[in-house]
Amino acid sequence: MPVTERAPESVTVQRDIPFHEAGGETLTLDLYDATAASGPKPVAVLVRGGAFTSGDKGEFARHALDLAADGFLVIEPQYRLAPEWTFPAALIDVKAAIEWARTEGESYGADTDRVVGIGHSAGANLVVLAALTADEPGFEPELYPGSSSALSVVVGYAGVYDFHALDTATDVPAGEGHRAYLGGGPDGEPAAYDLASPVAQVDIDAPPTLLLHGTHDDVVPPAQSELLADALGPMTDVVHETVPSDHGFPFHGAHYDDVYERTVEFIRRIGTDSPGTDGPGGTGEDTGLPDSNLPGSTDRIDDLGSGDIRGSDRRNGPGF
Repeated sequence: MPVTERAPESVTVQRDIPFHEAGGETLTLDLYDATAASGPKPVAVLVRGGAFTSGDKGEFARHALDLAADGFLVIEPQYRLAPEWTFPAALIDVKAAIEWARTEGESYGADTDRVVGIGHSAGANLVVLAALTADEPGFEPELYPGSSSALSVVVGYAGVYDFHALDTATDVPAGEGHRAYLGGGPDGEPAAYDLASPVAQVDIDAPPTLLLHGTHDDVVPPAQSELLADALGPMTDVVHETVPSDHGFPFHGAHYDDVYERTVEFIRRIGTDSPGTDGPGGTGEDTGLPDSNLPGSTDRIDDLGSGDIRGSDRRNGPGF
């Protein structure tokens, strides 16, 4: 049975809500909701890292509490792990969480046409890829027929976006890390390397995207975000910025507030139209997203990169 508890900032947390049955496993999610916040509330789906092989929901708890307090309905799902489960199992699980939000979210006051994905490391790969392969039958769960896996806005922290380039830049033993997830190396699993790499799936339906990456990341090369920003540039509104930190920057106290503010400011600036509409909804005047008391850009940490604009709790653990 799901567990409900009271968190700070008058946010209610419901833990271990079942959302997907797959391969004999029951996957669950945590739901964060500020019941006093007026609706309809946009949904934020938070997906953690872990090199596709380790970890569990809960690592994004601080972000979830803050987003809920700022008026979002927030979910953080589990997903199946390699080596027991290979691509596209984790992607299908993340899509199932998105579709659960659309199917069940109205009962929590959600605006199910406005769903945002935020991910770190391997989780960034999964939310970006979910958006780029929205509603493609081969990657869709069977549980929520007719419900869309599209995302209105995507935010990727220190993400893995091109597995071929990652192999070139890093020394990964066979059977470990992303190779465990992809089922082998590039010679044995060329289709998985391409299909699981967001840079190879970019098209004109890509949603507005914010990419942040640590300049001192020695787990996932910063070039990964550069590659995706270049690919997305002609297709959508993409902002690529760097943070003077390591792979775990979204969870470090020195950077957390600024990264969080940049994230919410980007979402609010873009706005979120329903999937299939003609473009990003919002001009910075009235996005329909939650109001907040976030400081302006002049209050940000000075040493964050100025950013590159194109187009129309995982800390220092191993792996991504």
